[in-house]
Amino acid sequence: MRAQPILILAIGVAALVGCQQAPSQAPAAPSTVSSTAVAMSTAEVPFHSEVAWTKTPGSDVSQCLRPAPAGKVYLARNTNTGIAVSSQLGEGPFVIHTCVYGTPGKPEGWLADISWTAANGDVLLATSDFQYWTGTPGQSVAVDTVKFQNGGTGRFTLAEGEGMCYVNAPAKTAIYDGTLRYSRK
Repeated sequence: MRAQPILILAIGVAALVGCQQAPSQAPAAPSTVSSTAVAMSTAEVPFHSEVAWTKTPGSDVSQCLRPAPAGKVYLARNTNTGIAVSSQLGEGPFVIHTCVYGTPGKPEGWLADISWTAANGDVLLATSDFQYWTGTPGQSVAVDTVKFQNGGTGRFTLAEGEGMCYVNAPAKTAIYDGTLRYSRK
């Protein structure tokens, strides 16, 4: 029974170390990283993020800039906001804009633009593409492919990588797993 508080304390310390700040300090300013220093780094690091979100339904599909799959049209653009606890970022805001596509009256999937904000203000960007539902659509877990993209801020300015997302629609949670690279190919 005593191991559980130690484990929780160890996880808390690891999260604080990942954010590189002491518990009593305010978040640091966003990173300033030179393009040369980042371009020379080719390290691949694992990425894991757990998100709890709230959905704001929408209908302004004019903001859906990626082409819908062949034969499909955009039906809605939703925004999900929440808090993410992520490796490489710590705890911070999460925003995803999903462009739902299908045929009129029948949603079939989505394309999304995602941003995570680190404890110090650095922003990581990604896109995701719906792949399939594991059960009943809207009542089970959806699986997405994720592509991390350069264009973020601070240490994520040139971040790239790939991953998967598992969206638990009923619970309004998601888990992202993948790999980040901190340089261009």
